[in-house]
Amino acid sequence: MKNRIFHSGLVIAPENRVYLERPRIHKLMEDAVRSPLVTISAGAGYGKTQAVYSFLQKNDALTTWVQLSDRDNLPTRFWENFTSVIALYNPDYAARLLDIGFPETEDQFAVYLSLMEEEIAPGRRDIVVFDDFHLLENKTVLHLIRKSVQVPVSKVTNILISRTEPDVRTYHLLSKGMIVSISEEDLRFTEEETAQYFQLLGIPATAQSISHIHGDTAGWPLAINLVGLSLKKAPSQEQKARTAMKLNVFKMIEDEVFLVISERLRRFLIRLSLIDHLSTDLVSALAGSDALIDEMRKINAFIRYDVYRHAYLIHHLFLDYLRRKQDLLTAEEKHATYLEAADWCDKNDYKMDAISYYEKAGEYEAIIRIVSGFPLQVPSGQAQFLLNIYDNGPEDVLERIVLYHLQHARLLTSTGRHMDAIEECNRRIRKYAALPASDFNNQVLCGAYVALGSTRHLMLPYTDQCDFDALLEKANYYHQLSPYTEYGSFNSTSMNAWASKVGTTRSGAMEEYIEALTRAVPHMANILNGCMYGLDDLARGELLFYQGNLDLAEKLITQAMRKAESRNQYEVRNRSLFYLLRIGAAQGSHQRMQQVIKELEAQLEIREYGFRFITYDILSSWYYIWLGETQHTSKWLKGHFAGDSLGSELANFGNMVKTQYYYVKKRYRELLVFIESDQNLSVILFGKLEMHILKALCQYQLKNRDAALVALKEAYDLALSNKLTMPFIEMGKEMRTLTAAAARDKTCPIPRQWLDTIGRKAGAYAQQMAVVVSEYQKANNIGEDAHLSAKELDILGDLYHGLSRTQIAAARSLSLNTVRMTLNTIYTKLGADNVADVIRIALDRNLIQ
Repeated sequence: MKNRIFHSGLVIAPENRVYLERPRIHKLMEDAVRSPLVTISAGAGYGKTQAVYSFLQKNDALTTWVQLSDRDNLPTRFWENFTSVIALYNPDYAARLLDIGFPETEDQFAVYLSLMEEEIAPGRRDIVVFDDFHLLENKTVLHLIRKSVQVPVSKVTNILISRTEPDVRTYHLLSKGMIVSISEEDLRFTEEETAQYFQLLGIPATAQSISHIHGDTAGWPLAINLVGLSLKKAPSQEQKARTAMKLNVFKMIEDEVFLVISERLRRFLIRLSLIDHLSTDLVSALAGSDALIDEMRKINAFIRYDVYRHAYLIHHLFLDYLRRKQDLLTAEEKHATYLEAADWCDKNDYKMDAISYYEKAGEYEAIIRIVSGFPLQVPSGQAQFLLNIYDNGPEDVLERIVLYHLQHARLLTSTGRHMDAIEECNRRIRKYAALPASDFNNQVLCGAYVALGSTRHLMLPYTDQCDFDALLEKANYYHQLSPYTEYGSFNSTSMNAWASKVGTTRSGAMEEYIEALTRAVPHMANILNGCMYGLDDLARGELLFYQGNLDLAEKLITQAMRKAESRNQYEVRNRSLFYLLRIGAAQGSHQRMQQVIKELEAQLEIREYGFRFITYDILSSWYYIWLGETQHTSKWLKGHFAGDSLGSELANFGNMVKTQYYYVKKRYRELLVFIESDQNLSVILFGKLEMHILKALCQYQLKNRDAALVALKEAYDLALSNKLTMPFIEMGKEMRTLTAAAARDKTCPIPRQWLDTIGRKAGAYAQQMAVVVSEYQKANNIGEDAHLSAKELDILGDLYHGLSRTQIAAARSLSLNTVRMTLNTIYTKLGADNVADVIRIALDRNLIQ
């Protein structure tokens, strides 16, 4: 397919009525895109964008064109912009990228690279263009792009278009000759190209005139274009046109374009310069008439319509000129423009841009309405951006909005300012409790108590104080006095790898927490549309699981899962599925484990659950690690551990699964380094216990017997008060070996009876897992004589012929998730690790015709 160029937002690419094809530039681009990185740097008006765009229109590469603006210095807005382009040709891929969020951490970046590699079809070259790269100043966004171009993905070329030389610090690529730079000098018109251009315009010009014009313009494409426009109107006024060009380019734009059009179109174009999104629908709504659109389209040297993006595109310099005229607009015109743009962005899921436009329009209720749809834990950068809007907004307006009082404290918590959030909540409670009772005051008090209770709940691992339930009870009291239904739908309860938030070994602490949670959940669910529903049953079942009471644990966890499903509490449901997966392993039932995986696969179709792909990766990777099929572990879970700055509880869950991967792959020393430095998993008692168990096993595998026994004793002490046994048992034969060694050591202070019991149960667990592995291999026909089904053979053939997963799904009328799972099955049956591997094996066995 030719001309597959997909744009974002406002793409600035001039298209003249007559465009000069420049074979020299085409050849330059053709050679350049063979490299992983191309930088194109030149001042305004040198045709940087047009040169790339013209080349790509004749190229069969799939192009993701990201038009950058000042707004992209907010990481979440950049990611929204980037994924919106991908959604034009691959909505499922875009949904997965939105799921991981802006790749600020090593984990997120690893997922991003993994997904990118997965989506590139064999034999296809993909191109990613970042236009107006010079507008980026945010260090976080720049760091992402630098990392992206420094880790070249096979068959992907990154093109950076900038007015200044892009600082991407790609020294190792430069040393290998893997970067091509196209400069201002390359883009200048030669004298011959100048003559050809004037010939195309139908302007008679002597060789001497061409030489003078080329000399005056120094080959600057925009200046040559403007001189051409002037001479087309008055062919005999060559000297005047050259003089005007020399004096002021903006003056020439004004004389040749702006003053020629109607007053109505002038004001309309200035209004367009206020916004970045120029979709056909939005522009038509702002215009109010087809006649105005028709007149605008005649300015085709500076404005054009892009059929792929369904948007109007304006040249840089013309846009800069229009922005200088914005003071001609009335306040009413600006407000109407911002409001129309905000409504359009909101409707089309450009949430961060909608928020920015609503702020300019002074519509703070609309901003708060959008934020109410965000998860309870907002990414820290996004939270700080929103706090800045609120803190700079009119206090008298914001104070009259009920949700503001809950959201501001919630955003403080999301940026790690827990004590500030608590202080603010207490201040609001004192203020509004002292005022006469009213619906508004009651609703503000409800929100303040919800924020305070939620923050105290998050801080419980550090404070060991179960007072959050009383605060949420107080919130529900005010809610019942004056019900408020606009809080939003919180379907992603903030959770770590565990339901419990207990960090202490204090006797009775677990039971106190569960009882407090049991009292708190009905209040929270009543106020916030089901939030936390089922979490108390999950916490109780979780404790029973860790105590080895699997039958009762399974009943409570299944009950928790059904409750969570009834109120769309996806995180509660997924942690429940994780425990059911572990219970299935302990019971030696691969069928039960496989049923959990099927439920996770079905969940991938639930678009309103934003973290579905990440959660699927985590749980399915644990499943494959436990089966010994580590080649199916998601790539990002094979990489480095996420650091303390992550702030994402889901990523901590991912770290927990990574520890198992590292252990199974015998990367003991790296795992020990992580365990010693971990500040996240070890906050919760269950996590602390599992890290000490792994520490003991790693030391034993490294022949550090004394250190292993010390770590085992520490794990025993952590488990003793709550009689926790299952994490020891789950380590199977290796734990049996370690406890046997401890039992033989007369100096070991751990009771012999406990060591014998754990060793015996760990041995039994290993036998059950052997049954599970055998069932898995039998079900998947693993072996030299592996038989592929007709569907598997069809998909294997499609892969061989260069189709991506998305293309296979479309061609076979299958969901993308079905294709992914079928490919995993093929890899398993053939013992392959990647695409090249599976194709090689299939060819060797004559499976591909």
